[in-house]
Amino acid sequence: MNRETTFWTIVATLALAVILVLYAQDAGLFEQEEAPAVPTGETTSTGENLASTADSPDSLSLECLDHGELSSESRHDHVTLQIFIDDTPYTVESSTGVQTDVCNGNENNMHVIHTHDASGRLHIEVNEAGDVPLGVFFDIWGQHFNETGIFDYRVNSTHEMVMHVHASGESATVENRVTTFDDYLLQNGEVIEIHYRAKSN
Repeated sequence: MNRETTFWTIVATLALAVILVLYAQDAGLFEQEEAPAVPTGETTSTGENLASTADSPDSLSLECLDHGELSSESRHDHVTLQIFIDDTPYTVESSTGVQTDVCNGNENNMHVIHTHDASGRLHIEVNEAGDVPLGVFFDIWGQHFNETGIFDYRVNSTHEMVMHVHASGESATVENRVTTFDDYLLQNGEVIEIHYRAKSN
């Protein structure tokens, strides 16, 4: 094989290789498969990449009690919080809002909403009487909560969020269902039921 034949064989082989590469690229054979995006309202199995309401806490969630300054105008109420995930009760942790990174002093070691046990009883204590939204407790707890979902669970095509507010001893009904979620203003003696559940057909 002479030099000219060898040269043109190499050129033809390279040209064929370039054509094959261009064809494969056009057919998408070199594209890397992207991780599937999490659709709006869905969650990953690990709860990653989900926006949380606790990332932008209410300013009231950053206030600490000063029991030395409590006055007759102060508020000390109690609310029972019950959470159900797919009909399974979820425990509201004991000492939530007590001795945290924000409130860690001697007299002021508690947030304005806190728990002392795992019964779901929330203690609402503020130095001045005023409205306290439920979302403040979830901000203190460091958990997501609003109409889009709770914790790492999100409303989607199969699941919904439902919230009821009623007196102790009563049950959740259509009449006591509320839709304000994190904006709901806490009232003394109430029972708040939050359900993340499968949608009924």
